[in-house]
Amino acid sequence: MRKILIAGTAVLSLCAVGAVFAGEDAAELFKTHCQSCHGADGGRAPGSGIAPIRGQNSADLLNMLEGYRDGTFGGQRKQVMVGVVKRLSDEQMKSLAEYAAAL
Repeated sequence: MRKILIAGTAVLSLCAVGAVFAGEDAAELFKTHCQSCHGADGGRAPGSGIAPIRGQNSADLLNMLEGYRDGTFGGQRKQVMVGVVKRLSDEQMKSLAEYAAAL
């Protein structure tokens, strides 16, 4: 019964700012995988010439994440991002993109 309640809460979270996947919600995924470079609000540019992720829409962010994973996107920090996205599932990348777009 408790698992059903947790699963229902996860679906509701998807409607707000992100989904719950593998026990991690979007905020925790962001904190774990993104915050150290991009800042808690996504507004910090991790390096010269790299745009902050805050203010971008979820579709564009997801396309960038997918591009890092398949090698079609990236600049000077590409290797850092490739290392991050290779550990994420498709659902986690979508969740992160939605969460970051809502910052």
